[in-house]
Amino acid sequence: MKTIVCAIQKGGQGKSMLSTHLAFLAAEQGRSVVAVDLDGQGTLTRNLFDGEIDRDASPTLSLFSGSIRRPTTLELPFSLKGSVSVMTGDRRLVQIDETPKIGAEALRDRLGECAAGADLVVLDPPPTLGKRLRAALIAADFVVMPFVPARESVDGLGDLMDTIEEVKRDYNPGLQVIGLLANKVNSRSSFDRRILDDLQDAAPDMLLPMMIHERTSVSGAMAISRPVWLGATGESRQKAGAEVRKACMHILQTVFKR
Repeated sequence: MKTIVCAIQKGGQGKSMLSTHLAFLAAEQGRSVVAVDLDGQGTLTRNLFDGEIDRDASPTLSLFSGSIRRPTTLELPFSLKGSVSVMTGDRRLVQIDETPKIGAEALRDRLGECAAGADLVVLDPPPTLGKRLRAALIAADFVVMPFVPARESVDGLGDLMDTIEEVKRDYNPGLQVIGLLANKVNSRSSFDRRILDDLQDAAPDMLLPMMIHERTSVSGAMAISRPVWLGATGESRQKAGAEVRKACMHILQTVFKR
């Protein structure tokens, strides 16, 4: 079983979008996937399934306290060689942050039992440097960081990298950083280009060799719980599908070749 976390310290960067597409592509490839929604907003849960789902059946909260629940297998309206199951996120997850006796290591200790038999676990924590993000980093084998090339997004990357290094030092020395994935890039913006160039100069080994451009077709696909490449028609959606799929393929190849 491999575990990956999509982590960033600011909302709106494409974290849940990337988590969703990693789960869909891995299942498309024939793998058994468990998606763990650690965000109280439940965006990953909604992205994966637009129907009714019993959030009491497989609550992510059970991976921190109480009896461990099993993930709910999703009956998706399109064909996959593998399967996607979910541990659902909701506002009750704030209890993790507010309860000192719940340690950040709890997720790592319980995840193996919950996701037994899975090929891939995708963790989607909230976009804050809190206990749930730290717990995900402690439990993960790999971390990838999607970001929008805006100054307020990039400014916080140093704090996130410090957190990753602290987790590696104190809890999870095997955690491997896949890198930074530029998302919602405006190809016409000289500002976006300048930020990406600055990042390339500062951390040449961190930027992934592809990017995802700003297109409404990506958010549109998430609104109907479909991978953006599925049945893509129109030039814009086809380009979006190709970019997202290429990025996810690169990430999964990295995860499963090690």
